[in-house]
Amino acid sequence: MREKGSREELLERVERAALENEAEYHGCSQCVLKALQDNLNIGDILTLKSASALATGVALMGDSCGALIAGVIALGIVNGREDLADFPALQASLAPARRLYRWFRNEFGSAICRDIQTSLFGRFFNLADPEEYKKAQEAGLYDRQSGCPKVVAKVARKTAELILDLPQSQNQR
Repeated sequence: MREKGSREELLERVERAALENEAEYHGCSQCVLKALQDNLNIGDILTLKSASALATGVALMGDSCGALIAGVIALGIVNGREDLADFPALQASLAPARRLYRWFRNEFGSAICRDIQTSLFGRFFNLADPEEYKKAQEAGLYDRQSGCPKVVAKVARKTAELILDLPQSQNQR
């Protein structure tokens, strides 16, 4: 993992990259991972590809937020166990993911995409339906100040903070 500049500058770069990724390209899960990959040098193209279908609460279904899942994936890349028999490593890897999850629930009121959309826009949009997708765009789904890009940016930043707070021996895995 590499760091450029101060911690705050790095966190701001991660946050800004995630915000712009989501506003421009969409796909909350991939946008979080790409920002973390580019700024913390974690994961690879397969990691990014694996997150494709997590957008909008797993395959556009409104379940667990893709941005949150991507943050957990990033934490696992840095801090996950490499040997299935290493149960202590599994236990150690769960603590930062729990911190991210608790922070997320506190920040957004739920870990469920449809609940977050309802909180932000007054309703959930079925993005698999072209008409609904158009309505979501009109409602500000990709607005940088109040839509999903803001959620994605906050998650990417918090995930980066948690990664940077890991003991050096753990974040060198």
